[in-house]
Amino acid sequence: MKKALRLVGIVAAILVVLVIAACFTAPKIAKGYIEDHSKELVGRRLQIGDISFNPLRFTISVDDFTLFEKDDSAKFVAFKQFYVNIDPSCLLIGDICLSEVKIDSPYARVMKNGGIFNFTDILNKFAASADSAKAEAVPAVPVDTLAADSAKVNVAEQVNALPFGISIQKIAILSGDVIFIDQEVNSNISIRDFSVKIPEVYFSNQNTSAGVNLEFVSGGSLGVNADLNMEKGDFAVNVKLNQFAIGTVKPYLESVLNFKDLSGVVCADISVAGNLSNVMASTAKGTVVVDDVVLTENSGKTIGVAHMGVGIAEANLNENRFVIDSVMVKGAYAHFDLNQNSNNIKVLLSAKAKTPSKDSAAVADSVLMALPDTVQTAVSAKENSADAPAKKLDALLKLLSVSDTKFTFNDNTIKGGFSYTVSGISVNASNVAFDRQASVNVSATLPHGGSAKVSAKLMPADQTSLKANIAVKNVNMVDFSKYSEHYTGYPLTAGSFGFASDNVIQNYNIDSKNMIDIYNLTVGDKPSDAEPEYMVPMKIGLYILKDKDGKISFDVPVKGNLQDPEFSYGKIIWQTVMNLMIKVALSPAKLLLGSSVPSDFAFDIAADDFTSEQYGVASEWTKVLSKKPGAKLTVLQVYNPKKQIEAFALSQQKIAYYKSHTGKTSLTPVDMKAALETAEDEGFKQFAATWKRPSDEALMAQLNALAEERNATLLKALSAQPGVTAKNLKVRLATPAERGSIGKKSEFRMSVELP
Repeated sequence: MKKALRLVGIVAAILVVLVIAACFTAPKIAKGYIEDHSKELVGRRLQIGDISFNPLRFTISVDDFTLFEKDDSAKFVAFKQFYVNIDPSCLLIGDICLSEVKIDSPYARVMKNGGIFNFTDILNKFAASADSAKAEAVPAVPVDTLAADSAKVNVAEQVNALPFGISIQKIAILSGDVIFIDQEVNSNISIRDFSVKIPEVYFSNQNTSAGVNLEFVSGGSLGVNADLNMEKGDFAVNVKLNQFAIGTVKPYLESVLNFKDLSGVVCADISVAGNLSNVMASTAKGTVVVDDVVLTENSGKTIGVAHMGVGIAEANLNENRFVIDSVMVKGAYAHFDLNQNSNNIKVLLSAKAKTPSKDSAAVADSVLMALPDTVQTAVSAKENSADAPAKKLDALLKLLSVSDTKFTFNDNTIKGGFSYTVSGISVNASNVAFDRQASVNVSATLPHGGSAKVSAKLMPADQTSLKANIAVKNVNMVDFSKYSEHYTGYPLTAGSFGFASDNVIQNYNIDSKNMIDIYNLTVGDKPSDAEPEYMVPMKIGLYILKDKDGKISFDVPVKGNLQDPEFSYGKIIWQTVMNLMIKVALSPAKLLLGSSVPSDFAFDIAADDFTSEQYGVASEWTKVLSKKPGAKLTVLQVYNPKKQIEAFALSQQKIAYYKSHTGKTSLTPVDMKAALETAEDEGFKQFAATWKRPSDEALMAQLNALAEERNATLLKALSAQPGVTAKNLKVRLATPAERGSIGKKSEFRMSVELP
């Protein structure tokens, strides 16, 4: 914009030279002189069709003006006619009045390549001339003194300093065409048939009004209306942008985004009012609307929004105050594609922004120096304001409404891929202020009739704390079968899921209470080639967890610090569920019968019967059969004959010693207990020295016979329990694989088999 103002100033200076030449020199002579010396005047070839001056009507006309590019052939700036009508009556009172100024069919083509423009040579020529003139006529003055003096000058003082009044009436620019080409990003923006109409311009205490209308070749129009009081410096500007094609800025976005295409339109109606002496204190208000935006990624997928509108009640940078009437979003849609080493958002943001060249910075500085002192002062004041304490942000959003929004998550990191779409997303909030707590409500529709709701209380100024309630209902578990296969190997064939969560976050520390509710969750058979991340016995776990109505319900508390890199909310919940499944499979009695019922009990390998406590524990196990119809109960007798043969030999030695010492040939349970508890004293040692130990083969046979007798005794006792049949109860010896690493310990252990 600054470069455009500078260019307009240069063209205006040329026109002033032409007017003066026309007034004091014969038009034909002036035309010839200007054309012959154009290289000296502006550094470019200049061509004029005709210059005419009518002394009776006080009119000056310049026709068919063309300023060429450096190649002396392509047009840079041109117009069909420049017409000025001077009001001679004003000269009597010492003022300058132009009753009409008109430029017909102006044309300009601005080209930029990096920091170089196709008019940079003209800027450099005029800057060099100005520096030379200042060096000859003005003594050196310290920079800080100039800055101080500049800060004291305002528009009113500059206007009052004029020795005469100036007024211009009926300013008109008709049927203009402007082309801007940015070769660095391959951008071409064309404005056609634009017009500027200013009824009157006063360099005094009267308001000046101006209107500009532009038509963009790529689509849309721009209208600008401004009122300015030169003496007071008060101004009011209204900008109306209608149906502007967003694709026009695509070349510039490509420097920071990596995408294929962009479409959509923007409409805006913005009003700004203030004073030129302190531009940063201006107040803005209005509306901005974006419709039918579609960003096409390189993959061909799209992200977009059907409608987004922002109503601005007040925006004041100087006071750091922003009041937004409303933010309305409708019909937005997006997706997140997770790949092995990247995702679509990372790809979209992968383009590298280009840094401005040194030439570009130099041109910007030269243009800034050419601006009026008041504008330079305002810019400098804004730059220096960084050292001053910033005013507290005063921000208010009166209404936030997001509706009819859709989001799709695609996970391509697991076998077969996963895709899930959440639709009907809505967000509603009101009176959201920066420094006070506000409520935000979010709802969404999940596939197959599911729903999700989130209610949160937050303070935008405090990003460390939050209260949020989450309610997810009727989630179809089959939709997540790919994850189940990936983590456990089992596909999900049925089931619905519910999740309720209350979360309190204080200084990044989260205290979360989560309740999981699952109904009729069913898994299929694990494929033979499955390679899951976790070896989870899903079928056993689910069968045991389900109540008689097919429901599963449990709580998962979560605590931690969100800033801890090891903390993962989802991971904690998932790991808790997996641990529960494993615990269920390994300790079914504790979950089915209660923690008071053990899932195993130890026995003495020399005993042929059980104690009352052992019978009682085994009888409790049979209650599983009534709680889980269709289940089968297997009781395993676990011992290792080879590792326990010496312990058995010692027990037989104690029994023999007890019989010889008491003279009994058969032992009662009381006698057997006393015999096995015989102390290994001196008398026992003397007996052991004379006792003939049976062979290992004989001891092994006796061990196995006792084991079979124990199995038969326990099976007979358990078969008498309610609900027990020959089909759903087995009592047997454990196989070598089932014994595991058992040593001298022996036990009976329960195992549940599912249908």
